[in-house]
Amino acid sequence: MNLSIILQLLFWFAVFLIFWAYFGYFLTLKLISLVYTYRVHKEDTLPNVSLVITAYNEEIRIQHKLENTLALDYPKEKLEVIVVSDASTDRTDEIVKSFANSGVKLLVMPKRYGKHYGQGRGIQHTSNELVVLSDATTFLAPDAIRKISSSFADPAIGCVSGQDRIDSGEDKSQGEGVYIRYEMMLRELESKVGSLVGVSGSFFAIRKSLCNEWINNMSSDFYMPILAKRRGFRTVSEPLAIGTYKVLHDNKKEFTRKVRTVVHGLEVLFWFKSILNPFKYGFYSLQMFSHKLCRWFVPFCMIIVLATNLLLLNHGLIYSFALILQLLFYMIVTVGFLFKQLQKYSLVRFPVFFAMVNSSIIVAWYKYMTNQKYLVWDATKR
Repeated sequence: MNLSIILQLLFWFAVFLIFWAYFGYFLTLKLISLVYTYRVHKEDTLPNVSLVITAYNEEIRIQHKLENTLALDYPKEKLEVIVVSDASTDRTDEIVKSFANSGVKLLVMPKRYGKHYGQGRGIQHTSNELVVLSDATTFLAPDAIRKISSSFADPAIGCVSGQDRIDSGEDKSQGEGVYIRYEMMLRELESKVGSLVGVSGSFFAIRKSLCNEWINNMSSDFYMPILAKRRGFRTVSEPLAIGTYKVLHDNKKEFTRKVRTVVHGLEVLFWFKSILNPFKYGFYSLQMFSHKLCRWFVPFCMIIVLATNLLLLNHGLIYSFALILQLLFYMIVTVGFLFKQLQKYSLVRFPVFFAMVNSSIIVAWYKYMTNQKYLVWDATKR
């Protein structure tokens, strides 16, 4: 096999992986859902629920969060509320204590251990089998607990994800907003044809009996669906259980958040790497590869496409056209970064957002490979 053929194979394989990560996988699930879907048996039985809210230095939002929680359309006697404060140094604990007469319990960590450790400790203190986990920055729709708990009437369901929703005051054409809506559609398709590979980190529910393998320093929203799958349970999405939060307008903070998220994701995936074995986990392995690992390969595929394209310019007009498209993309990204006011236009905003996401993935791979972990949780200030 000569060098030219090898380069062309590399080029088209990298192009295929990029396409598969963002379009092929989605379209495949869509086609499958037209002929085959799982049914979830739901009942509005209102089971006893424990809501665990994690917070670190959230004095600005925690009162609003608890008022939102106490206003939920759910029987007060059936809803246990526990706030886990990750050694907050502001007025968070004081504010939470002021809600004690309303039944809100406060669990204070003696020192900072991180969000996922706090979730685990909070679950240990719950009184009910059904546990809902939520962030202090996410506000739930009045019927959110009703909707997310209804799927647990089906004994095959072990974990349920809420629906992420952008604050209505935000510009819904934001790159992050479009990305979130895409993720919600993809999550709904995964739920229909199989099982989710990840749930909303800001709002999801789990059977407490599945939490005996809790890992304190890893992302629960990623590994809990894996644990549920390994124990024979499905993880599904409940699009009517809505949790709302604001997107970030600070690109530096958003970049840091994405790096942290991918680092945690890589830790989980390689810890549970056996889940990628299709002979043992079947279609779920393809879901995991497509939704997670394949997407984390995209920035490297972009580099391969550009590098091989430069070496293939004399092999047909299609390679010249492909190079023009790539150079145009990178030119728009560069101009968008240099002149941020241009990002108000979709033609600039979306390429810049895509470039930012994939740059954060490269940084995350570096941090993961060099063992730079995010052991302590810093809430993203929205």
